Amino acid sequence: MTMLESTISMIKVLPEADLAEIQNVAKKLLQKHGDCPFVLKSKEDIYRDLEISEQQIAHGEYQRAEDFLAEVRAEYGI
Repeated sequence: MTMLESTISMIKVLPEADLAEIQNVAKKLLQKHGDCPFVLKSKEDIYRDLEISEQQIAHGEYQRAEDFLAEVRAEYGI
């Protein structure tokens, strides 16, 4: 089992309060290294993004994952 797989399996069984604590520690580590590879979002931001996604799906504004991956593979030759 890889480190990532092990971490994911632990996260799946922890209560929400412990997950929040882990997230705070991870944020501090990323800030310490100064090279955060992604924008950290609040719970409200995530819920807002989900609402937008649901609206897009309801309006047919989506693409099947298989089609998207085929386009990416073709574009980058992978």
